[in-house]
Amino acid sequence: MYYCFVNAVTGGTVGSDQTLCGNNPTAFNELTAANAAGTISYQWQSSTTGCAGPWSVIVGATSATYDAPAGVVVTTYYQRVTTSTLNSVACTATSNCITVTANAITPGTISGNRTICNGGDPAAFTVSVAATGTNLTYQWQISTTTSAGPWTDITGETTDTYDAPGPITQTTYYRRIAIAIVNSTSCSANSNFVTVFVNSVTPSMVTGDQSVCGTADDPAAFAVSTAATGNGTLSYQWQSNTTGCGGSWTNILGATSATYDAPNVLLTTYYRVVITSTLNSVQCTRLAIA
Repeated sequence: MYYCFVNAVTGGTVGSDQTLCGNNPTAFNELTAANAAGTISYQWQSSTTGCAGPWSVIVGATSATYDAPAGVVVTTYYQRVTTSTLNSVACTATSNCITVTANAITPGTISGNRTICNGGDPAAFTVSVAATGTNLTYQWQISTTTSAGPWTDITGETTDTYDAPGPITQTTYYRRIAIAIVNSTSCSANSNFVTVFVNSVTPSMVTGDQSVCGTADDPAAFAVSTAATGNGTLSYQWQSNTTGCGGSWTNILGATSATYDAPNVLLTTYYRVVITSTLNSVQCTRLAIA
C-alpha cells in the first residue's frame, strides 16, 4: 500500500504597514499563524524595491515575529517565508508584504543670533539650510525663559522665515518646527534656536545745576549719585555747549569717565554725558544731563 502525503503550508499574516517618524519600525507581530503539515521554520526577507522584490534574506531573522532594527531611511518592504518540512520535502509559503514608509525630515537651520537696543526690532530670521521632507509646513515658537523652553507657538507664523516684531525688551529665544506629512502621519523636527539679546542701558544720575561767581570761576566736579547700568560694557563721553540743552553738543576731549570736573567757565555752559553699552559689538546709548 502506498501513501501520498500532502505537505500543505500557509504563510499566515504578520504585522501591518507603518509610516515612521524617526527610523525605527515597531516589531512585526503574528496576526494569523502559519499552518503546515510538517515542521515549520521561518525566514524574514526585505526589499527596497517593492512587494514584487527582489528580496534579500535578513540574516538571523528566523522567528515567527521580527523587530527590524533602527536605521530605516528609505521605504522598505518585509515579508516572512514559512517553510514546512515533511518527509525531507520542504514547501514554502509567504506572508503578506509589509510596507514601512520612511517619513524622513530634517529641520534645516535658521539664521543666527541678534543683538538689539532695548525696545528695538530685530532683523528677520532667514533660512541658512533648508528643511527637507514631504509636504512641509512650519510653526515658529518663542520662549522668554531659556533656550530650553517652555516654548509657545507664535500664532499665524507658519512659513519658513519669520520677522519678529518689536519692541523687544528682554532676551528672547526663537526656533522653527518643520512638519512633514506622509500617509496622514505627521512628523516634526526642531531647528536650532536663535537668541535676540537685548542691550539695555540706564543713564547715571549726576549732580545738578550750579551757579559760579566771577567771569572765570571753576565749577565743582559733577559727581554720580546713581550709577549707570547696562547689559554690556559701559563707556562714557562728556559733551558741552553754550547754547542750551537743545543745542549742538561737542565732545569734550578726554572726558570719558563716569564723572567730570569741568575747568573754569566764562559763560553759562551746559553739560551732559553720553553713556554707551556695548554688547556683542552693538552699541546702545543713553544721556545723562548735568
